[in-house]
Amino acid sequence: MYITYIMKITDDYNAKLKMWANNKRVVSLPRMVGIPKFGCRRFSSGDEMNAWKKELLSEIARKGGVGWMK
Repeated sequence: MYITYIMKITDDYNAKLKMWANNKRVVSLPRMVGIPKFGCRRFSSGDEMNAWKKELLSEIARKGGVGWMK
């Protein structure tokens, strides 16, 4: 007696790559709008970077969040 297993596509770790290879259509990603402008930054510590990120996220929240645009 042979037991056959039916594999769902979610069980296959390479399924996403196989689907991308079979579907040759290029899909553009949406753009995020509403992010404050910032340039290249260097931080002397992780704490300094986390404080900057926290302030940036607070500013985004004050403005009502970000939106998506095609």
